[in-house]
Order: sequence, then C-alpha cells, then structure tokens
Amino acid sequence: MAEVLRMAGIQALPRTALGRGVPSSGPPRDAPPLRWWLRHRLWLTPVVGAVVGACLGVVFVDPPVFAARVLRGVAWQATSSEARDMLSTVLGIALTSLSIVLSLSMLVVQNAAGQFSPRLLRHFVHGAGIRVVIPVFVATSVFCLVATHEFGLVAGAERAPRPALSLAMLLLVVCEGALVFHVLHTLQSMRVENIVQRVRVDTLRVARRLERLRSGDLEAPAEVPAPTGGRWPLRAEQNGFVVSVDARRLLEVATARRLVVHLERAIGEPVIQGGEVGWFASDDRLSPASCEVAEALLLRAIHTDRWRDEDADVALGVRQLVDVAVKALSPGINDPYTVVEALDQLTFLMCELSQMRLGPRVVPDSSGRPRVFLRAPSLRDYLDLVTDQTLRYGATEPAVVLRLLRLAGAVGQHARQAETRRTARETLHRVLAATEQGQKDASWLAGIRRYAESLEQALEGKPLPPLPAIGF
Repeated sequence: MAEVLRMAGIQALPRTALGRGVPSSGPPRDAPPLRWWLRHRLWLTPVVGAVVGACLGVVFVDPPVFAARVLRGVAWQATSSEARDMLSTVLGIALTSLSIVLSLSMLVVQNAAGQFSPRLLRHFVHGAGIRVVIPVFVATSVFCLVATHEFGLVAGAERAPRPALSLAMLLLVVCEGALVFHVLHTLQSMRVENIVQRVRVDTLRVARRLERLRSGDLEAPAEVPAPTGGRWPLRAEQNGFVVSVDARRLLEVATARRLVVHLERAIGEPVIQGGEVGWFASDDRLSPASCEVAEALLLRAIHTDRWRDEDADVALGVRQLVDVAVKALSPGINDPYTVVEALDQLTFLMCELSQMRLGPRVVPDSSGRPRVFLRAPSLRDYLDLVTDQTLRYGATEPAVVLRLLRLAGAVGQHARQAETRRTARETLHRVLAATEQGQKDASWLAGIRRYAESLEQALEGKPLPPLPAIGF
C-alpha cells in the first residue's frame, strides 16, 4: 500500500502517536464557554445544586452570630428532635415530587421519540424543565440530609429558633412551584408547533453564528487547485462525527508553517478511524518528522465526537425537521398536519439561509493568499435534503406537495443571487416532475400544475400566490 501511495505522488505518514485529533474536553474557541459547559455537561447544574444545598445545611443549622440575629425573627421554634422530624418530612415530600418530575419526563421523552423523532430528545434534555427543576430538588434534598445530620450534633434539648426549618419550608414551596412549572412547561413542549419552531430557531441561530465567522473568507473557486508539491493526508484518529472545525487555528498553523490545508469532511459527516479527512501541502519541502508535527497541530482543530452536535451543525437542524415530517408520513402515525407544520418551519429556515453565505469556505492569510479550504453544504444541498426524502414519502399527499412547491418558490423570491434563484427554480421543477410521474391519474394534479405555474411567475417578480384550500 505504501508503494502504491508513493507511485501516486502521495506521501503517507507513519502513525506514532495515538490519540491525536481527539476532541479536547473544553469548548471550541469560537463558542461561549459558560453556555457550552451548561449544554454539554448535564451533570453540572445538579452538582452545583448539591453543593449549594450542603453549604446551606451546614450554615443554617448553626449560623454565625450576626446571621443568627437577622434570622431569629423568621426562624421556627423547635427542639433538635422536632427539627430532625420536620426535615425528614420535607425530604420525603421533595423526593416524592422528584419522582413525579422524572416519571413525567420519561413519558414525554418516550412519546416524543416515538411520534416525532429520536433526534429531538436533546431539545427536551436541554430544556429548562430538566436543567432548572432537577437541580432545585437536588439542592432541597441535600440540604435536608445535611441539616438533619447537623441537628444530631447539636447539644441541648430546649426549644430554640431554628433558621434551617424556615429555609426548609421555603425550599419546599420552591420545589412545589418547580413541579407545577415543569408540568406546564412539558405540556407546552409537547405541542408540535413549539417543537418544530424551537428546532428552526436553534438552527437559525447556529447558521447566523457560522456566517459571522465567514466575514474574512474569500469566494470559493469553482475548482480547488491541485497541490504543487507533496500531499500529506490528514487521518482521523477515532470513529465518530465532525462536530466543529476551528478555522482560526487551522489558519494559524497553516500560516506559521507555510501550508495549504484542505478539509474534505463537512461538519456533521461521519469519519472512520484511519480514514482520510483532508490533506495539506507545503510551500517548502518538509521532512516526515515536520509533517508529523504539522499533522498533529492541524488535527487539534478538527473536533470529533460520538454523535452530531447542533452547536455548529446546520444540517442537523434541517435533518431534524425533515425527520419530523417523514415520521408523520409513516402509516403508523399518518399525521399530515404535523408534516405541514414541519415544512412551514423549513420554508422559514430555507428563506433565511438563502440570504447567507453558504457552501465551501476559503480562508486567506494576512497577505490574501488562500490557506485553508473547508467543505460545507450549499443551499442546493439543503434543498435536496428537505425535498428528496419528504417527496419520496409524501408525493401522494397534495398538502405536502403544495408546501414543497411553495418552499421552492419562497426561497427563489428571497434569494439575493441569480445562482440561488436558479437552484430554487430547479427544485420547483424537480418536485413537480416527481409528483406528475407518480400521480398521473390523481384528480388534484391539475391544481398542483396551476399552482406551480403561479410560482414560476412569482420567481419573475410577481407576488407569491396563496395556497389553494386543499393545502390547509
């Protein structure tokens, strides 16, 4: 194999250091650290709640003198034994309420995965119902446990002000309020309108953040230039998915070592351990040892994980909405209205994406020379992702076909570039052709053709036509 690579002009490098390219445990440089930790470390808020509850349990059982004077007026009068009994009662109520929260959450997760898509589970896990409510119950439970233990060490059996009991009652009220909030939040979260809208909003936020990173990019060439010298592959060190690429770090390494870097795997694509994810070439002739060092530095900017992450993956958000539509089209669910809701949100999202810079990235150095070439989906890729699978399962449903046609027409109207409008027109023609081929004898096909003709006129500058009654 090495001889074949050498004859092809490709210099393969020995693998001497396993573990390179494995993602660091911290957030990427272009991500807000606090937000990243809160989203990716679900154990963080319960641990913080447990620590806060333990500290409050120690402090409020035997508060300092100045704090005792302030709290004396609101403290409950009780003996140490009575305080322990009350705290045990509060702990039992808190644990019972927590079991209700967990049971309700599991039912919601199970129904969401079965009715909509398993890929939506992360939205429920990252919601306020989980990240806020559970830490409140954890803090209350730990506080009661620690305070009960501390009261066992208090000398004397006389009745005295117990600030810990007042705080326990307050935490109990907060827990019951959190339980009510969680129930109401769960009921709202299960509405399909809220689910698909949240996916669209999150995806659009990611797309806008990624577009800001393109501020200094060059226009992508129609054809990537071939390397003039040796070409050294970048190989993945583990199986997984590309979750983020630090373009600034790639540019720093490429500029410092006079390299041209080509990454051929987009964010969200799977990579196989040992498989080539890209390559780099040097302006100078590098030794194998220098190439090893350069490869290790470049791989640190390519973050992989066991699953896709929506923080930098626009295609994942689009895929989630498509999954909701396709799932609703299945015979076991057969819910056309859910498909319509998902396609409406996809229409809003595609119209926004049509006005952004998409496709491959070309990052130049300070002198303007292209140094880093990154692969990224174009608008055509997103439109294919939306229409192909949805049309395959929904071509017999006129409401679905009308929504797909309107999506293409709306994207063409909002597009700023002629190439984007041409892509939208081709998508419209493809949807109409596939529908005509599969539904030649359908009675509603004539209405679909008339609506497609109206959309063609809208692409020339006329207003977008209203949906026929069959599309509602």
